[in-house]
Amino acid sequence: MRHANEILPQRRGNGESEVSRSKRILALTGALLVLVPGVASALTREIAELQPARLTFERSVLNQLTFGTYRTPYDELQTRPYNLLFTNIGRHANLSPWQDQQGNYSRYLNAMIGNNGAVNVDNDADSIQGAWVQRQTDSISWGLSAAFLAGNDRSDATNGIVSLESADDLTGFDLRGSTGFQISERRVLGAGIRLTQASSEVSARSFEPGLGGQSGSSERDQLGVTLDFGVRSFLTPRSSWEARIFTGFGSFQRDLVSENIDDTGAVTDRFVSTNYDINDLNLGIVGSYNRLRLEGLGETQFQAGIDLSQRELNNTDLAYNAIGGIVTPTLTLLDQDPVRSTRFHASARTVFQAGHTELFAGGELGYSMTDGSTRIENDQGTITNETIDDSGIFLGLILGLRQPLYEEKLRFIVSARGDLISQERGTSFDFASGMADVSQTNLQYAIGLEGVLANVTFDLAWLSSLEAPVTPVPLGFTDGSRKVVELDRLVVSAAVSW
Repeated sequence: MRHANEILPQRRGNGESEVSRSKRILALTGALLVLVPGVASALTREIAELQPARLTFERSVLNQLTFGTYRTPYDELQTRPYNLLFTNIGRHANLSPWQDQQGNYSRYLNAMIGNNGAVNVDNDADSIQGAWVQRQTDSISWGLSAAFLAGNDRSDATNGIVSLESADDLTGFDLRGSTGFQISERRVLGAGIRLTQASSEVSARSFEPGLGGQSGSSERDQLGVTLDFGVRSFLTPRSSWEARIFTGFGSFQRDLVSENIDDTGAVTDRFVSTNYDINDLNLGIVGSYNRLRLEGLGETQFQAGIDLSQRELNNTDLAYNAIGGIVTPTLTLLDQDPVRSTRFHASARTVFQAGHTELFAGGELGYSMTDGSTRIENDQGTITNETIDDSGIFLGLILGLRQPLYEEKLRFIVSARGDLISQERGTSFDFASGMADVSQTNLQYAIGLEGVLANVTFDLAWLSSLEAPVTPVPLGFTDGSRKVVELDRLVVSAAVSW
């Protein structure tokens, strides 16, 4: 997958001068512009694999520690607002909150800090965020969460008579609002809305009086809105079913630009090698059945759903040159079939107690399909058709434990997740075609502490992964013997209720 950090340069390390940094950014920008024609020849694939930035933790620290098993009020606010009436700061041995578990507190405040909270963003910026949940009445509750990210790094330097300027700017926000209603003794409804906006720009400019210079920039902007609605019905005091539907739409712009500057500092030529305006639509439906364990604390959940998405270009002038005031298209979109993806998924999870120890386990199975095509023409009149046709299946297994250490006020959590992913990626052009069959196994583990003291909770997670790509090793070893360990992130959260 293509992430933003493949496009945007990293911040300078210790000891790097402003001049060398400006030269590095300018050189990288120029190199990107040279490489763009190769990217454009795989336009459909690039659209399919475009990864927008995500600024907010979509899961609480406890939820990340247990790979989606345990949930806090923060998780219900993000994905299941119809549970806001019953959620509580108390950490029950359940997969979901139940009636009569709400306790006496009516307000919940949460804050999270992490060294990698923002995904697909650059320049070492991390988001800061918080959430608020309030039970307004016995039948109405609501919640808000907000995240903000900013990273601005600008410099001006001089090397002799040559002036160098560079900028690495990133801003974004992520807002979420949810509400839950109880319409009868056994039924609750919930709805939510999310608004996300992010923009980034990496630019560099060099200029020498009397000779001229050049400049280059890489810009990305995204805007997204998501709406969701859900219902939960309690069949008995120990069983319930729930359903949720969500839809989202957004836009994504990406531009790679270089300019020639004359000896007076005026721009004479402009070369736009990438000019994408992409629309994104998605729809999802999820249903689940939950049942409390009869023999003791714990719960079992069965869930299934489908996700649909569509992504397409909203402009035809994908690249062009403006030389001497004359605009010449260099890459034009003639026709397209939107990139459409369909994903089916099903899962089963359970939590049960063995003495004072809580054990949890789960399994997930999914199948996905992606297809799309584009027809483009370059400035030489050459027409290229590209079609992609992908499919994949994944299997995931989760196992972990939650062990009290000190009178139920401090808990130690250890969990692991193993995934098997098998994918076929087909790409065809007018002159060639190919099919890649990729299989990969991944192992992730999480270690953390959970503290609960009256109306205050504290969570600390260390999330890391061990990957074993299934690739041939020309040393006589079996496939998949190469393993790489890399630290993912440290995350801290604290919450209080009153």
